[in-house]
Amino acid sequence: MNFGDLNNQGGNNSDAPQGGSRSSDQKRRRKLIWAGAILAVLVAAVGGWQYWQYTQSDYYKQMKGIKELEKMAEESDKWGGKTPEETVRLFTEAVKKGDFELASKYGISNVQSEIKDTLNSYKNSEYWQNYLKWLDSVKKSDKKDYNFGPNSVTYESFDDQGRRVVFISLQRSDIETWKIDEF
Repeated sequence: MNFGDLNNQGGNNSDAPQGGSRSSDQKRRRKLIWAGAILAVLVAAVGGWQYWQYTQSDYYKQMKGIKELEKMAEESDKWGGKTPEETVRLFTEAVKKGDFELASKYGISNVQSEIKDTLNSYKNSEYWQNYLKWLDSVKKSDKKDYNFGPNSVTYESFDDQGRRVVFISLQRSDIETWKIDEF
């Protein structure tokens, strides 16, 4: 008996190509590839739709707005001294030069326009020269009512009758610069 004949008798030889088996494996592979591709597209579409929904939400818009405000505050905070005295000195120098835009940058963002407007009104009044003199004589206040902890300092100046004519309150910002918060 020939062993080659035994292998081919009545059974399938797994090494031998069988009629439609190879093409059915290829068809199956193609179907799996297409199914995987379709699944990947669906996952990407659902993920994209979810992301779009998130970016349209009120929460996302609020967080984006907060980040923009924080960035603006950080930009604004770089104007100021490392000590309250330095900030008052820089502010006074800017006022004396007539650079009210620069002087206002030493204030926190919500008082900057008030500083500019006030300085412009003083500049156009008869008190301008007195204001400059009073600004030169500004001193740190020792009144505890004005200072709210280690991150707050107040400076003031008085006229000849003892009336307070200049009041500048400062606070330490998050990046350790001192900013005018009340003017």
